[in-house]
Amino acid sequence: MRILVTGGAGFVGSHLIDFLLREGHEVICLDSFFSGQKQNISHNFGNPRFSFLKYDIREPLTGFYRQKIDRVYNLACPASPVQYQFDPILTLETSVKGVQNVLELAIRTGARVLHTSTSEVYGDPLEHPQKESYFGNVNTVGMRSCYDEGKRAAETLCKDYHEEHGVDVRLVRIFNTYGPRMMFNDGRVLSNFILQALLGEDLTVHGDGRQTRSFMYIDDLVSGMNKCLETDLPEWGPINLGNPEERTINDLALAVIHSTSSKSRLVHIDLNDIPSRAGDPKQRCPDIARAKKLLGWEPTIDFNTGLDKTIADFRGRLENRPHVALFCKEFSARNSMVQQSVREIAKRLPGYEFDLIASHTDSDKEENPRIHIYRTKNNSVFSRWFFFVSAALKAKKLHRKYNYQIIWAITIGHGAFAAAFFSWFCRGKVPFLLSVYERNITEKMIARGRITSPIYKFIFRHAHRWQVVGDMSEIQRSLLKNDRAVIPVKFDGNWDKLAGNTKELFQELEILATRL
Repeated sequence: MRILVTGGAGFVGSHLIDFLLREGHEVICLDSFFSGQKQNISHNFGNPRFSFLKYDIREPLTGFYRQKIDRVYNLACPASPVQYQFDPILTLETSVKGVQNVLELAIRTGARVLHTSTSEVYGDPLEHPQKESYFGNVNTVGMRSCYDEGKRAAETLCKDYHEEHGVDVRLVRIFNTYGPRMMFNDGRVLSNFILQALLGEDLTVHGDGRQTRSFMYIDDLVSGMNKCLETDLPEWGPINLGNPEERTINDLALAVIHSTSSKSRLVHIDLNDIPSRAGDPKQRCPDIARAKKLLGWEPTIDFNTGLDKTIADFRGRLENRPHVALFCKEFSARNSMVQQSVREIAKRLPGYEFDLIASHTDSDKEENPRIHIYRTKNNSVFSRWFFFVSAALKAKKLHRKYNYQIIWAITIGHGAFAAAFFSWFCRGKVPFLLSVYERNITEKMIARGRITSPIYKFIFRHAHRWQVVGDMSEIQRSLLKNDRAVIPVKFDGNWDKLAGNTKELFQELEILATRL
């Protein structure tokens, strides 16, 4: 068969494509790279039965109207809180406009469609475990509503197109799924725990850890999706796909520590300190009686077996940590705040390698083995004044090897100009974080940087995010908060807090890198 998979470069979509190709089908993968990643599907690029098109399904799929399409798996939508809250309007539009475009394609091609919905349609459930007949308990204006309500509206569209136009559309509600290729920075609890344990960091548990989840291995999900699409169903309606084996978050964290042989500790964070997690359900567990009855399906892969495979995948990918291109013209004792910031933050972010590009350093080697020093030539007045050119060229050469997804500059000045110039070199496809370390950020500096100085304007225009570390008045802080790209941080000597803030920005830029 000729099968179209939207969102095929994501975690679930890439595993589904591997399965379909093994079954002998021809597969067309569509993905906008909003949350999908090229490396998830790159191993299939040489397969003559596989083709890829970068496409946003919010746009009509008219180019496929006259083609032979037998099946469509619709998986196009960011599925983790970090991802779907990054651009909530786009998330909602993908769920609604995107699904409608897929259903219109099905009308014209006669294709059978599987739409992937989510257990999030149940919200913070008052029924436990959740049956398909349960209507849910969803906040329509909460932090998660762009995803929850988008998926609920998509289900309504599927029902209406089935009844009004006879579209053969199947609907599955997916519960927590895990396995190889999960994104490091997707904000999901299991990927967070595995990464923290492998890096020797504390495992951060939100709340008291007594909330529950159930976890299904990716191969079980793919099997259930395929059965749902290929089985002649006697009745229409959503089907839960999940593992009914329930466990608390505390138990999950301990299982990860045991399986990784990590010395990490559990650290509980008050939910009031994590506004982005508002609305997280307390319980999540599927009733899969309908899947058993209609599909003859239930999970077969033991949790610990799947966990070991997932940890092995994470461990292998961590051997090639992402590199950050770090620009700082002078990295010496004279710039103690700069040097101390780099060292303290790098020490607290073991998941990254830092390529420090400078014209002058006190040493060719740092105590931290993850800080790699690359010096530009500085033996002439020309090279010192044109550091931004030589540094950008040095970074471009390193970029071929490390494929940077983050550019970082410390302080406004030559280093920031070099970082902006390198970002321009890359046509804006590598996100740039500017960290400004000032004891006092004045209105004059802000005005000069945003309006009058051509160099500052060039820097700010190319910086995707900038982090202001220093003392600011409430008026200054409110001015900066009006720009979503600007993150003000009041530094009180707490390096853990500053490093945590910087890590959040790095993760946000990694997400942004997939979209540029």
